[in-house]
Amino acid sequence: MGDFQRCNNPAPRSFPAGSITLAGGPLLAALDRSVATALTHDPHRLLAPYRHEAGLPAHAEPYGDWESRGMGGHIGGHYVSALSHLYAATGREDILERLRTMLDGWRECQEAVGTGYLGGAPRGVELGEELRAGRIEAEPFALNGRWVPLYNLHKTLNGLIDAYEVAGQADALAMAVAWADWWMGISAVLDDAQIESILTAEYGGMNDAFFRLAALTGRDDLAAEGRRWSHHLLLDPLLAGEDRLTGLHANTQVPKVIGYARSGDADLVDAAHVFWDAVVHERTISLGGHGVREHFHPKEDFRAMILEALGPESCNTFNMLTITDLFRQASDRLDLVEFAERAIYNHALTVQHPGHGGFVYFSPLRPAHYRVYSSHGESMWCCVGSGLESHCRYDRFLFSRDGDSPRVEIYEPATLDWDGIRLEVRADLKASWSVVIDVTAAQPHRRTVRLRIPDWSDGAEVNVDGELVEVASDAREVALDRRWEGTTRIVLELSPHLALEPLPDGSPWASFRLGPFVLAHRDGADGLEGMVATGKDAPHIALGPRRRMIETPAVVGEGEDGAFDAGVLGRRAMLTAFRLDGDAPVPVRLELEPYNEVHDERVTVYFPVGGSADELRTMLSELDADELEDADVVDVVAPGEQQSEMDHGYVSQASRIEWTNARSWRMAEDWFSYTLKPRAAGPHLVRIRTLVGLPSGGDDAVVRLGGEVAAPASTVARNVPLYGDVIESLYEVEAPADGIEVRFEAGPGGTTAGVAAVALMTATG
Repeated sequence: MGDFQRCNNPAPRSFPAGSITLAGGPLLAALDRSVATALTHDPHRLLAPYRHEAGLPAHAEPYGDWESRGMGGHIGGHYVSALSHLYAATGREDILERLRTMLDGWRECQEAVGTGYLGGAPRGVELGEELRAGRIEAEPFALNGRWVPLYNLHKTLNGLIDAYEVAGQADALAMAVAWADWWMGISAVLDDAQIESILTAEYGGMNDAFFRLAALTGRDDLAAEGRRWSHHLLLDPLLAGEDRLTGLHANTQVPKVIGYARSGDADLVDAAHVFWDAVVHERTISLGGHGVREHFHPKEDFRAMILEALGPESCNTFNMLTITDLFRQASDRLDLVEFAERAIYNHALTVQHPGHGGFVYFSPLRPAHYRVYSSHGESMWCCVGSGLESHCRYDRFLFSRDGDSPRVEIYEPATLDWDGIRLEVRADLKASWSVVIDVTAAQPHRRTVRLRIPDWSDGAEVNVDGELVEVASDAREVALDRRWEGTTRIVLELSPHLALEPLPDGSPWASFRLGPFVLAHRDGADGLEGMVATGKDAPHIALGPRRRMIETPAVVGEGEDGAFDAGVLGRRAMLTAFRLDGDAPVPVRLELEPYNEVHDERVTVYFPVGGSADELRTMLSELDADELEDADVVDVVAPGEQQSEMDHGYVSQASRIEWTNARSWRMAEDWFSYTLKPRAAGPHLVRIRTLVGLPSGGDDAVVRLGGEVAAPASTVARNVPLYGDVIESLYEVEAPADGIEVRFEAGPGGTTAGVAAVALMTATG
């Protein structure tokens, strides 16, 4: 099936498939690791959930973790997309063989169901009939009692579209159209209000998939369906030019915006630009990522970014790069390529381990903390799926074009061979700031070759075949308009500077950037609990001990003299900072190196900066004091946060999520529950925080612990950072080793309280 002609209809500023070839460097290394990782996965195990849902006999056991905890089939969809892009990038027959195994297996499952439906989502066939009958019970991370099934099904539909559009597998389009027609039969009997209710539950980029499918088939009804999938909760504020993102689950929103950007509808494209500008310019940190605990926190308060172990999520950055690439097809805005370069070098590439190839879910910005990597075949997270398909596509950002004028955007070893001209770029920015570009013309002709001068360079020196080209000191591009004949050598000398980059909220925290690379300090390899996620449920969070904030070295002093007491040594810098955990500041010299070179170790990216030593010491001490009361917490669940709830056995009836300040909270007209686990059985405390000024719960609302109605041992009103005013209640319990259920029940006609946090603590606290 590999001899079908691929769909090569490039957007106006990109190039046909096969025009760009990587010649080395980190992008090629990531591609090679992606091939190796893809080949470690067993297609038959990935097909197992699909066969189960289609009523076919099992050929292999399904994978564990998310694939067996309610998200069966989501990695299979990512895997087909990954194989499609890897085949397009490499032409490898072993990759094509895997792709055909998946597609043939999918076709068997689709034919067995007989309606066009295809998916591994648990009880997915029944879900379609429930929705058709008007049964819709939706909350942000559940639909009709299933874990985001439409998000899961989007991965399958998107995989089919990629297999056709990217890898030229003609039968994949027919399968995708059959799936779409199955859905259209359901959608036809639902009104707009019902559709909007369904869209409450995370659904990935389903609107984008319908827009893509409409473009491939020419069907207006599929384009209209893409529009119908455009969730008004997000869309309407963006159409009004407003950022109402605070509190929203970040990667629920970013895929929707990919659809807006791809739709071709002027209003949706404008909304996508509003979103991109808000996220990139006001909510993104120096690495190029955004969000804490998977959510958009208030853009005026980045404390959570510094304190939490759940920093920017990898999926978010992968998807923001997709939006950026779509915008680049119609615009030469410099901030688009500047963001892409920043995000690729400092976040996207760093979340794939350079040795074993494991993927990172969260990249903590907490000082001296660490990342957790997936283990192949055990970890089945969303960021594993995204990682499988994303690390072979960065070459699309290296070049762009305006008509017949090619432009070098990011300086990596690669060759562009297109339209009678060949640009061979030799670059290794880790070793040298010199870039060599050989331009070879198949036939003598005149055209303009453009070279980007990055924002991180203080100008540039350009030499063409030994002759110096005059470049204005403030130029952001060199346009070489000349007659090209034979091979011409261009040498570009860049001049990077060390930059201090504060957090977007203006708080006294900053990172350092040298050229395109964010710098960081290594902080040792002690206490890296669970650094490679293995075993049951393969935890993706760095649960090892946290260092005290007061131990973070601070850059003391106002203005440039204090902030830039650093010397550049090659691609590294030596920074003078001060330890503030003693009676007097103690100077220390810290070696900073590119963050993307630090793995398997604790690392600090952001440092306290500016002001006096006393001011910074007070700030750090107050942060420690706020955290000290959690020293006895052995397990905690954050109501309303998808992964936290799923990891704690969340179940509910008539429950919903709301947001206040930087935190979500949950309430119910009926009930909801979690299971929290101790490290060892015995006496514990359950701490429950409910929000003041919000539903306090009816008089007959109760809390059950281990099935028994419980009364608090103590209750106090207080103000807690990141939560605000809360009522904090402590309950004494005997916690069994396998965990204790904490259940909130509303009385007849009433509601539960608004629950913001539930923690299990040792009884000695």
